[in-house]
Amino acid sequence: MTAKQESIQLPTRKKKKIPISHAKTKQQQQLFFGVSGLLFVISLLVVDIDWKQFVTGVEKLPATLSNMMQISTAMLPDYLREMLASLAVALLALIFGLVLSIMTAFLVARNITPSMMLSRIIRFSIMIIRAVPTTVWVLIAVASIGFGYTAGILGLILPTAAYLIRTFAAQIEEVGDDTIEALRSVGACWILIIFKGLLPKLKTIFIATIAFKFEMNVSESVVLGMVGAGGVGMLIQDSIAYYNFGDMTLGILIVFVTMFTIETCTGLLRKKLR
Repeated sequence: MTAKQESIQLPTRKKKKIPISHAKTKQQQQLFFGVSGLLFVISLLVVDIDWKQFVTGVEKLPATLSNMMQISTAMLPDYLREMLASLAVALLALIFGLVLSIMTAFLVARNITPSMMLSRIIRFSIMIIRAVPTTVWVLIAVASIGFGYTAGILGLILPTAAYLIRTFAAQIEEVGDDTIEALRSVGACWILIIFKGLLPKLKTIFIATIAFKFEMNVSESVVLGMVGAGGVGMLIQDSIAYYNFGDMTLGILIVFVTMFTIETCTGLLRKKLR
């Protein structure tokens, strides 16, 4: 090749710009934001906010926060005792719910259930239980047996069991197919497949789920105490009713420290089990 030929430059092609977003995705995003905006406007119309009252409440917020800074320790023993009671309610509801859910989940999971009809019936029952807020279950228990810790435990059992059954069944369906096929090929029965094949494999993920549900139960037991289930929530509700801001702040701090500790411990447990 001569020097003249080397100096000749070939014409460069014009680069085409590659579209970053897909047209269909862009339409879906526009539809999402459009529907969200419409729902926002409808919600404002339904709620019919009193903006004057809203502004007045915002103006009073600094004074309320200032009152909450005056922490009183007079009720510290009562709050600690009731916080312990709320933890006990959450734990007992979890244990009873776990007893109901651990085997029921294997009846629900489609890849191991002995009867698809039974699986559908249980799934439908779980949908009904989960459709009813936990607060309503506790109110039903309070109406049946009165105020107290027992109502809190009874009100938490069904929602806890429904959550665990649904979660366990989904986990069984995700990780159990290969093990089930292998054990069935050698003639293993349904019980043997569960106890020798699936439970050892699912044990760690089940423990992580149980730890997370305990954290949720503690949070719910505090809130449910405000509707008659006993525990620290009832004391906080009484403090709010009588405008005892110092006692209320103490209760909130105790709940915060407790929830932070539990969340940290369960987070470390789940991380260790991975």
